[in-house]
Amino acid sequence: MEEEQDPSPEYIKGFNQMYKLKREMPEVAQQMLSAKAEGERFKGMAAGARQYELERIREVSQKGREQSREREI
Repeated sequence: MEEEQDPSPEYIKGFNQMYKLKREMPEVAQQMLSAKAEGERFKGMAAGARQYELERIREVSQKGREQSREREI
């Protein structure tokens, strides 16, 4: 069984930077992710981008469900 470890400071830094970049400048974020770099910081960046996209999808889905409920009333 694999032990769970705390993420490294570089991973966290990359995660936070990419999350913010995806929100503010998605085109630049996509270009950076296409570089296919290695290392903890890039792994964090990739995870930050995925997390942002998941949250955005959830938000859009939630709004769609709310609008459907409003139309039913």
